[in-house]
Amino acid sequence: MAAPLVSGSAAILMEEMKKQFQDYDSFTIKNILMSTATDLKNDPFTQGSGLTNVESALDYVHGNNGVFIVYNNGSYDNIQKILEPAISNINFTKIGFEKFQFSSKSFPMTSWFAGHLLPGDRTTTTFTINNPTNQTLTVNLESKNISLIEHSQFDGITTPQQQDSISNKSGIFIPNYVKLSDIQTSETLNDFFDNQNPIPDDSSLMILNLNFLFDEFMNPTADIYADDLKISSLYIYDWIDKNNNTEITSNELSMINRAGSWGTVQELRVSEPNEKFDGVPLVGVYPVPTRYSYWLGDTNQNSTSMEYTLSASYYKNDTWSVLWPDSKIINVSPKTSSTVDVTLIVPDDFQTGVYQGFLNFQTDDHSVNAPVSFVVKEPITKKDSTIFVEGKLTDDVLYGNGFSKGAFDMSNRYMAGDWRQYYFDIQNESVNTAVIELSWESDDTNFGVFVMDPSGKIIQTNVPSGVFGHFLGWPSLDWLGNSLFSQGGGFYPVKNKDDTSTVLYVPINQTGTHTLLAHSTLFGGNSTTETITLAAKFTNISDDLIMHFENNSQLTSIITDPEYSEIISKPNNQTLLISNNDTLIPSDNRSDFGFDVGLLLGITIGVAIGISIIFIIRQKNS
Repeated sequence: MAAPLVSGSAAILMEEMKKQFQDYDSFTIKNILMSTATDLKNDPFTQGSGLTNVESALDYVHGNNGVFIVYNNGSYDNIQKILEPAISNINFTKIGFEKFQFSSKSFPMTSWFAGHLLPGDRTTTTFTINNPTNQTLTVNLESKNISLIEHSQFDGITTPQQQDSISNKSGIFIPNYVKLSDIQTSETLNDFFDNQNPIPDDSSLMILNLNFLFDEFMNPTADIYADDLKISSLYIYDWIDKNNNTEITSNELSMINRAGSWGTVQELRVSEPNEKFDGVPLVGVYPVPTRYSYWLGDTNQNSTSMEYTLSASYYKNDTWSVLWPDSKIINVSPKTSSTVDVTLIVPDDFQTGVYQGFLNFQTDDHSVNAPVSFVVKEPITKKDSTIFVEGKLTDDVLYGNGFSKGAFDMSNRYMAGDWRQYYFDIQNESVNTAVIELSWESDDTNFGVFVMDPSGKIIQTNVPSGVFGHFLGWPSLDWLGNSLFSQGGGFYPVKNKDDTSTVLYVPINQTGTHTLLAHSTLFGGNSTTETITLAAKFTNISDDLIMHFENNSQLTSIITDPEYSEIISKPNNQTLLISNNDTLIPSDNRSDFGFDVGLLLGITIGVAIGISIIFIIRQKNS
């Protein structure tokens, strides 16, 4: 609903501004909608500024109810710096443009993207507060983020195809019900029974997760990969026991939210949870009654029970210590604007990745959530630099750089699943190679890894498109394609090292920021999140080869006997053939073997590609 809701609100806003003879452009409309959105108490990457509120947006146009907007110029400048190298490498004449360049004008934005920064860096931008009302506004500034209060979990097993005693109709089934109070760790037995609502008083956000093992999700014994899938989806209800008989029936339930995806982890969120329940919070674990095939859809075969883990995480608003406004109280006169400088200081211990939070502007009548995000990059100043990004164990299921979430959905699109981004600023011109290893925990989890140069070009990946990309237009060789069941969110595991790691050898031909994208295409489901670890070495492989050659030359120079031919072994398993005419001929005793292996490997790959294409054509026909 995001696109139709925002586009409709924008149309109403533009119509009203036109009636009021107010000038606007696309950035003005966006900033008004963001500055007047209703806070959903989620993190910025989930909600942005919040839910569009067109009534509040019209109040700004009319100067009513103390509504103001906020914007800055730093975001556009930082985005422009990142995009310019990519723009300069595009041949725009091929796509119908004579020339393309960024406008010299700066475009204001409510959100602040602070750019690519190093640990210890600081950067400052100026926020403008625009007051269209007839009274002076006193605006309080506060940086905030969301922090975990409590985490608890419950283990269970599903019973498929349960029916409700009220609507006892054929083919209509109900979830397995679990009281939210059961998903907790209780000190005493009395606590367990007395506390029907375990939501902490200061909780601004509740996140429920349901996870189950990959083998429960996808039948590993099926003859065809992904031909036998089953899931359980997740619901949260407000239950009022109208007849006090302790029996849960459908006419006593009000649904608060639901979640369902074809993957191993389901997630739903409830903002201000204490305001949502008049009765008993009740979780529904719904076993989808039949099994599905990725290729054909519903197989009309009954589902079987699944073991699962149900977890509840509670969050509250907290101070975000990286933002420092010059003043925390700003007075804005009627019909004017005021500015405030805000400085972002990156802590020295921040690992490479993406970080997010809010800068909140608040009066008694109105509040603006300005999303703030920035990238921390790792500087590569020396040849043979070694970088280690360590995954950290955490119960926090919000966005974090040290772990991946179980977010893949085989019925969705190619980009479904969790993505993590890591940045390396190559400052040493002698570095021309990177060796990168990404590792994780579960054998059933899989990552597609891509490395991009400063212009945005993909220079290495563990899932190249190869012949599939050339002939079929596929983005990667692990992708299953579209089907009757899926828009293209299905993947096959591809791991080039072992079951829990992948290695890339990356060519580097320029300085600047190189980006590593890690795409979690499959997720084991052992837990809601899984720690990941990144190890990288940046070196100059040419120097290593030259040194290797020089060492070999020193060894051959001491062999001077011209009287007879002799084969002398060298420390690196290479040999030297010493001929009678004093000519030193380096010879590799593995060259013939290497050629044979290469030839055999080439034939094998060709046969495999042929079989794959036949399989694809047959599958599409079927």
